[in-house]
Amino acid sequence: MNLLVLTVLQIIIAVMITEWSAALFDALEQHNMAGLQTQIRDLLLIFAASMLVTVLHLKIKRDLQISWRAWLTAHVIGRWMHKGHHYQIAQILTVGHDNPDGRIAEDIRVATDEAVNLSFTLFYCLLLLCSFTQILWTLSGSVILNLGYIQIPIYGHLVWLALLYAALASILGWWAGRPLTLTTNAMQTVEANFRFGLVKARENAKIISANKREAHEKKRFLGLFQDINGIYDLQTRAWEHIILFSSGYAVLSMALPILIAAPRYILGSITLGALMQSVQAFQQMAAALSWPVNNMPVIAQWHASVDRVLGLVDALHDLEQQSLVTDPASDAE
Repeated sequence: MNLLVLTVLQIIIAVMITEWSAALFDALEQHNMAGLQTQIRDLLLIFAASMLVTVLHLKIKRDLQISWRAWLTAHVIGRWMHKGHHYQIAQILTVGHDNPDGRIAEDIRVATDEAVNLSFTLFYCLLLLCSFTQILWTLSGSVILNLGYIQIPIYGHLVWLALLYAALASILGWWAGRPLTLTTNAMQTVEANFRFGLVKARENAKIISANKREAHEKKRFLGLFQDINGIYDLQTRAWEHIILFSSGYAVLSMALPILIAAPRYILGSITLGALMQSVQAFQQMAAALSWPVNNMPVIAQWHASVDRVLGLVDALHDLEQQSLVTDPASDAE
């Protein structure tokens, strides 16, 4: 609950910043020194409030993340180290489940940490969208679409443009980022297999030395790393597509709202402060709508880790069911 309240406070501060920006640019346009001094004072208050809320939000969020991770880790370890499941899972299950140590140590961390991050950034963006849609609608006023014999008034045109812009960006971003989702999942698998191979070699070091199998193990390690190298190249190409899209999107997001709102300022329909507030509201609204695009790599990593944790949990569940079938009396005790 505290985290939700702090997230709402972050939205309030974001709205206050846009209002402060509008007042600042209006004071500059009017050459108003008293207004400028007032905005400097207000900025100090916003600055202090923003720092306090951000720090508290971070602390409470991290407490939630580590608490959830601790609970889930204890739960999975308890099932893994029960009735020989830690041994059976390596002997019975397929290669896809042969590294529970990596899933417990790394995938549970990613699954819990990123679940909290994604949930609250999504909540933040939804609040941001509601707040700045209303602001942008008010600032947009109405424009007349002249079709010759017919003149059509368009209300909230900046809102509709922001929706269209974000929708197109989301479609293009999904198309550009889909290969990254696939390669991220594959990369986590091959990395885990490589790490597990090294752990097994350490555990069997005496046997490897006695049988003089160092050359064989070296070849196996290099083969596992070659799998990483192949996926790494595919992931690099996927990242190139994301970077090309993101860099162009960032430049366009900065320039587009100014170019759209500037004619109304030049015609004298709005003040400089209203222009800058419109630009910021457009950017905030577009940023909120672009949550899926901006978080696509994180979602891909989180989804892959969740799948791996669920795979381990399902495998342990199967072992528990087998134990009930083979030894029902022990469970009854």
